[in-house]
Amino acid sequence: MDSMNPAQQILPDKSQRRASFSPMKAIRSLSVSSQISHLSIGSETDVSNAVQRRRTLRKINPPPEALRKESLIRNDSKSSTEGSARRDSTSTQPTTPSIISRSASLHGDAGPVIKSGALQPEASLLKSKREYLVLTPAALLKFKSRAAAVSQFPTLSNVEQALTPLSPVESHASLKDLTDNAQSSVPLERIVSVFKDEGTRPSFGLEIWWKGTGSHNFVSAEFDFPLPDERDDWLKQIRQAARARVKAVGDEQAPPEIESYFDPIRHERDDPVEIFPVIPRRPYTGSTGELRKNWRESSSFYLVFSKYSLLLAHFSTPPNGQKVNPYFARFGLVTLSRVRVNVNDERFDLAFRLPMEAPEKIQLASRHYRTILSKLFLADTYLKPAWPLWTRREVFHIDDSAQQPLPNGQDFGGFRTTLEAFVEGYRCQPVEWTVKWKDVHHAPRFCLLKPRGQSHYSARQLLAVLRALRFNEFFRSISFQDVDFSSLSNKFDNTTRLESTIWLSRTGKHSLTRSEADMVETSSVLFQELVALLIGTESIRHIDLTNVLRKVPSVLPQQNVDSSSPLVVCEVVPPLVLLWSSSQTRCNSVTLNGNAIGEVDAIELCRVFQSRPNFLRGFEISRCNLDEASLVYLWEGLHEQRFSLEELDTSYNSGRIEASRIAYTLNEATGLRHLNLAYTIRGELGGPLFRPWSRSTSSEAWRLEDLDLSGWKLNFETLCGIMKYLEIGESNDLRRLALNNCALTGELVNGIFCRIGTGREIHLHLNGNPLEAGSRDWIDLIHGNEAPTKLHLDMIQFQSEATFNDLLRALSHNKTIKFLSLVGTGPPDRVSLKTSELLSNFFRSNDTLEFLDLSGYSGKLEDGHLGWGLSDALGGLKYNTSLRQLRLRNHEMGAAEDLTELCRIIAANKGLAMFDIQHNNFDHHQLGKLVQALSYNHQLISFLVSPADRDYAVSKEKRLFMKTQKRPTLKSNDKLGRSAENRLQGALKFVRECWDAEALKVKAILEMNKNNPANQDLQLESEYLEAWQDDDLPQWLVPKPPKYYKGKRRASTISIMTSVGDVSPPLHTPSPVTVTGHQGAFDCQTSGPRQTYVIEEEA
Repeated sequence: MDSMNPAQQILPDKSQRRASFSPMKAIRSLSVSSQISHLSIGSETDVSNAVQRRRTLRKINPPPEALRKESLIRNDSKSSTEGSARRDSTSTQPTTPSIISRSASLHGDAGPVIKSGALQPEASLLKSKREYLVLTPAALLKFKSRAAAVSQFPTLSNVEQALTPLSPVESHASLKDLTDNAQSSVPLERIVSVFKDEGTRPSFGLEIWWKGTGSHNFVSAEFDFPLPDERDDWLKQIRQAARARVKAVGDEQAPPEIESYFDPIRHERDDPVEIFPVIPRRPYTGSTGELRKNWRESSSFYLVFSKYSLLLAHFSTPPNGQKVNPYFARFGLVTLSRVRVNVNDERFDLAFRLPMEAPEKIQLASRHYRTILSKLFLADTYLKPAWPLWTRREVFHIDDSAQQPLPNGQDFGGFRTTLEAFVEGYRCQPVEWTVKWKDVHHAPRFCLLKPRGQSHYSARQLLAVLRALRFNEFFRSISFQDVDFSSLSNKFDNTTRLESTIWLSRTGKHSLTRSEADMVETSSVLFQELVALLIGTESIRHIDLTNVLRKVPSVLPQQNVDSSSPLVVCEVVPPLVLLWSSSQTRCNSVTLNGNAIGEVDAIELCRVFQSRPNFLRGFEISRCNLDEASLVYLWEGLHEQRFSLEELDTSYNSGRIEASRIAYTLNEATGLRHLNLAYTIRGELGGPLFRPWSRSTSSEAWRLEDLDLSGWKLNFETLCGIMKYLEIGESNDLRRLALNNCALTGELVNGIFCRIGTGREIHLHLNGNPLEAGSRDWIDLIHGNEAPTKLHLDMIQFQSEATFNDLLRALSHNKTIKFLSLVGTGPPDRVSLKTSELLSNFFRSNDTLEFLDLSGYSGKLEDGHLGWGLSDALGGLKYNTSLRQLRLRNHEMGAAEDLTELCRIIAANKGLAMFDIQHNNFDHHQLGKLVQALSYNHQLISFLVSPADRDYAVSKEKRLFMKTQKRPTLKSNDKLGRSAENRLQGALKFVRECWDAEALKVKAILEMNKNNPANQDLQLESEYLEAWQDDDLPQWLVPKPPKYYKGKRRASTISIMTSVGDVSPPLHTPSPVTVTGHQGAFDCQTSGPRQTYVIEEEA
């Protein structure tokens, strides 16, 4: 490469720049890492001097040896062959030249190959062919055969060698030679849009449109693939490569001759216009004249924004070469009635409707779709500023689980702007936050995340967030889970405060009385902010305050000086009590898990619940250190909420309550969806704890989604009730059933497995039960696939190695379990050779498991670990390609001197994406071997290195050193001499430095694997990611929705309704939007049936 700096290579000569060229934009693009930065960029004279060859895309049959038959290739039916002769390319000009970008050199190297593969052969031809597609950072090339592609890219000749994306390929051909030798080529920087083919043919195709050279016309081509996954991968790679190419060489929205047609619009109101190239996917309403069959041929299309209008411009070139014939379809921006988006394919539909007229619909596609949607959203906000946000939610509909379905720059009802203003005004650091749309009951949900680089947020940071959320009607729920509020606890700001506290809601429907307002005025800052948030924002239905105040409850000022003991409360409870008792908040669901709740709080909550029956929808108060008296008070109050409750969690508190008292309430709580009573119940019960099935035709059965009765010895009537519920159709919503430590024998578990059936989407927890007692038929049921998809069998005390071996055999044959946890479960003694062989066969044979936790329990005796035998059994993993997450902690694998088999697994396994072998007593030498093996693995994105392992390696080195210092005169409590102590400290320092150096290597390897596009297709369910507990997972790893997830479940919390007369297919709402500081990466996905919102009145 020459010595020119990057800016000189990217920027053309000043005399050759177009009028709309922006040098600063091109220079800024240098900050983005580009895959093609090493390509030499030529001048315009290179293009003008090049021989422009016209050629049509024609079909050439490859030699028979180039064809290979695959059983999974989808064959075209006879009905699909009509018109397939022109399927290969649809051009908007008479011929389709091999187009070369002006910014690309005609003599430079073609660069690396991103992806290559064969296309679907044409079934309409007698002798089918296998055309070959090659994607480079500069162009998408189609060759008439694989042999032709190999002649240009010799490395492709090695069929067995997997081509890693962005890996360099030896090629001496220039870009000009490649485009000349290719049957057709698509310059990536000129792509207008690439999306899935919407035709009726039974094939999996992509449709690509790009700007032609020498004229303003657009050119198109269609590529068919044998499988949908292959097509989707090509779509993703092409779009990524096109974005990188545009960032590197710049982009031209429209040529100057096209822009000149919009000068009258600019001068009409002296308003700027913005132009975006688009492709109409269907003939749009209002087109002039009778549309011919190839109506997009010899044409180009642009979407133009003015202040009040949107224009769809159609420029066509007559066949006789006359002047360009423009046609403009104008739509008023305020008439925009519906926006439907399919962001996976760059497709979007716009519908405009004038009063008392039928809607006009245009279906478009463009790689600028995000910018277009953003401008539509902002224009709607600008032109109708007084209209509430829910009116815009009725207009904008989102389809598909894409990362950014909503427009970039979305302000979330003004929250982003207000937060940035508060952060700047309070002179504090930005905070970490996200917006979730998926797997939440009240979407969208604002989530404040734990801070990075500091232990907790400062008081100013928390106040900035709380005050930015005031009066915000965008969010329907708020989560402060695991965010420490201690910096605001017991803080008062009433002496110097000039502004009054919030006592009135945004609409004026809710307000505090004079006495209530006076009480708020004299309260703590945290009390005031929670009141302001919950009364000022009428859209909030749920607030999550988990672990915000994990310390001892606050001490209230003494109301009676004669009182002997101070009153203690949790500071987040009194604001809720105040607003609930006065009915001045629409928030009817709260999560208080992890906060220290005092008896005073329980009494006040009981009074509110008894005085205002059936308003509460969700109440979670787990791990709050509640004693038995506090639980009794709470359950007395909850009895008055039994008909409205949908979520209830009182688990893991220090006190327990009689089962009879709970049964009195639960038997009438038929609306419950989530019930968690783990380690809450004690005592015997004469009948069932509850009856979730319908006892009469007049009452409906429960629709439980989560049930946890762990820690209570189930009586037979309750167990029969659960099994009876599993038999009815309403139990299909149940996705988690936890019966840990419930004294369930194997005979009782048989009944549960039989009623769950084959491959049911449910997470079954049976930890700590004596499953070996009684019948062992449940193992046979697992062998016969009568098992759920997710199963926990932790801490099962097997008394016989034969029973454990039978379980391994059953798991080897099972085809339904995808998530399996066997923590602390194993044979009674050390692993025998037979058990090791069965474990190896389990790893080798099972092709269904995706998550496996086979860790030993750190609190068990040493003989409970699988130990050295596990290292030998791991050999079966070499043949396993289905397992994605494997955890093997606490097995003392470091005690084995030979780690060769483990290193081979790390280096050679092609399926694992996450591997956890922490707490196995490795020293720094063994860690070095593991890291060396890790360097050969290009799939792993998580390989945890624990500080506890580092401490063990240091202590091991110290023990070895002390052994060398033992002398007959040296006692155990004697201090080392100065020289020996210096040597010891030097040795320990060396171990720490070696360990830290290897840990940095691990981080670098994982970072490289995370940035590898080949790994970014990985998708795991949210349960899998939560169970893994790795905070360094990449942001692109978005949880996929589980099969059982059905979006919004009940009308009471639904924020979505179908418009009258809307018969279109249901759409979905988006999901997590991750925002860091002032700037953020939006990441949204689907979760609900339809994204049309209303603000419903409180029942």
